[in-house]
Amino acid sequence: MKIVYYLTALLILSSMALPAACQDGISLTVNVHEEALDGPLLSEVLITGLDGIGNEFAGVTDSDGVAVISGTPGAWQFAFQKDGYDDLNLQYNATQTEETAAYLEKSSEADQVALAVYVHEGSLDGPILSDVQITGQDGDGNDFAGITNSSGVAIISGIPGSWQFAFQKDGYDALYLEYNATQGEEAAAYLEKAA
Repeated sequence: MKIVYYLTALLILSSMALPAACQDGISLTVNVHEEALDGPLLSEVLITGLDGIGNEFAGVTDSDGVAVISGTPGAWQFAFQKDGYDDLNLQYNATQTEETAAYLEKSSEADQVALAVYVHEGSLDGPILSDVQITGQDGDGNDFAGITNSSGVAIISGIPGSWQFAFQKDGYDALYLEYNATQGEEAAAYLEKAA
């Protein structure tokens, strides 16, 4: 069964005019909530996309549920991802620096499992690594993505089965592995420094 993602979002704007000298680049302060625009704020939401001229951007909401994304004005494409929530994709016409908001809905996928994936340096006993990008596919071929937090862990959810993982961090060799995920549990991997 493929996971179905629903596109439900609303951006709320508040005006903040910029002087003419600053309009080459703009910044959006993005607040991400749970279930509704007045719901609790969500930390560790991965926000990726393209700005008005097609430059890629990425950010992760902090402990206050906020991420600041900078780019060139125009039609921006956004993708919001957090384990346990439906992915959200939207387009927004960003013309000035301002504050925006969106919300994610909890995933209704009942037969998913969640892995707490810890990433270390050098060995499984080595120091933890934050900001490791983890991508791959779950047992049903659905894509997943996550980034390890300051505790070196990312929660990845998907359909049970044979999962494909890719771990990447600047300054380290990429790691690719397969893991049989059949139940919610903790797993660990380690990256080695690039030669």
